[in-house]
Order: sequence, then structure tokens, then C-alpha cells
Amino acid sequence: MRKYVKALIMIILILILMVVGQIAPLAVADHLNFSENTAVILMTVTYPIIVIGGGWLLNHFLFHQPLPLVAKWRFQWWPILYAILADVLIYLFSWIAQTGFHSSVTTMNNWWLQFTMTVVSAPLVEEYVFRGYIFGSLDSIFNRSVTIWLTAFIFGLIHLSSLGKAAWYNAIFLVIAYTAMGMFFTLIAVAAKSLWASFTAHIVNNLLIYIIGIWAAVSTSPSMMWRSLTGTLLGMGIVAGLVYWRFLKNKRGLTRF
Repeated sequence: MRKYVKALIMIILILILMVVGQIAPLAVADHLNFSENTAVILMTVTYPIIVIGGGWLLNHFLFHQPLPLVAKWRFQWWPILYAILADVLIYLFSWIAQTGFHSSVTTMNNWWLQFTMTVVSAPLVEEYVFRGYIFGSLDSIFNRSVTIWLTAFIFGLIHLSSLGKAAWYNAIFLVIAYTAMGMFFTLIAVAAKSLWASFTAHIVNNLLIYIIGIWAAVSTSPSMMWRSLTGTLLGMGIVAGLVYWRFLKNKRGLTRF
């Protein structure tokens, strides 16, 4: 029972750190009357430090959870190829569903700030949180298959923040779609035995979404959100299945390292 409580507390504190890591820099910037660009720079730099560094301190001094997917950096090409395939399928299914196009680049005067946050900082934090700390906590109390599913599901739940002003009942579909995305990244990390593989795939995914700008404006068009999430669910779900079939079907990748 004690190990379950310890793992749960670790997960809750890590998720709280994610919220603090986003709110605290903006609150400081607002208090000091910083410009929007300066505030975003501050958050981009401090967000990974607060979340990843804070998580490391918590785990090192309090929880001592093993982190099986936190390994040394080793570049691999195949996560990039699978991420590209996933995004191609997302765009294809979204196009079939007649998803509207928009560009998210126009929301900020200096596009490179948004680019850095979206393509580098956010993926780094999310991979360390979900494939690092949360995966490690769950892996200490569940078997590998359950850990993979729960990690993906929590990833989906956290992205409820993307719901915007859409009706509440859209939340179920949003969680399912983002759970498929979480499953894709988690299976890549497990197959490669390193979160750096899923980090690479995450960067490519966010980069393509950022450049093409096909992502639905969920705060203004619920129907557009459904179409885009259909593409996400099908695209990520199919490629996650391919990763499983290619690397983990023999079950060896689903055993503890």
C-alpha cells in the first residue's frame, strides 16, 4: 500500500510542478511589467528548469523511484520517420473530414518565441514528466502494459487544457485522441528504452503541426475540433499500432529493463 501512495503523491506533485512552471514565470513577468515577448522568453527558459529540476529533486531526495526511460542521449532516425508518418496520416484524415486550415504563427509578433516554446521547451518538459517521472512511478507498482496505458491516459487528461471554449462533452473525444498521441510517444520510448527517442518524435510532431498550421482552433470552432481530433486519433492510433507491431509484439519490450 505504501508504494502505491508514494507513486500517487509523486505523480500529483509532478503535475502540480507543470502548472507552477507555467503560471509562476508569467506572474513574475506581470508583476514586473515585462513585455509579452520577455514574459514568453522567461517562461520558455524557466519552465523546463522548474519542472524537470523540481522533479529530479523530489525523486532524488524523497521518492527514489527508478526512471527506466531516462537514459543517455542516443540519436535514432526511426522515431523521426514514424512521427512524420503519423502527421501525414493526421493531415490526411483531417483533410478527408474537411478540417479548416489556420496558422498559429500569427498569435505572436515574434514567431520564433512561440516556435521555441512549442517545438523545444514543451516537448522536453512533457517527455520528462510523462515518459520520465510518471512512467517511472507507475512502473514501480504496475506491470509494463498497464504502465504504458496509464501513462498515455494521463497524457490525454492533462491535455484537457486544449478544450478552450468548446462544449464540455467534447472533452471525452479530446481525451481519447490525446491518449492515442500519448500512446504513440510512450511506445516509442519503451521500444527505444529511452525518452530521448520520444522527445525526438515529439519535436518532429510539434514542428510539422507548427509549420503547416492545420491544427484546429478549438476555442472558436467545436466542429473543427472534432474533425482535427478525428485525424489525431486515427493517425496517432494507427502509427502507435505500427510501432507496437514492429518493436514490441514479441513482448520483450514490455518487460522491465
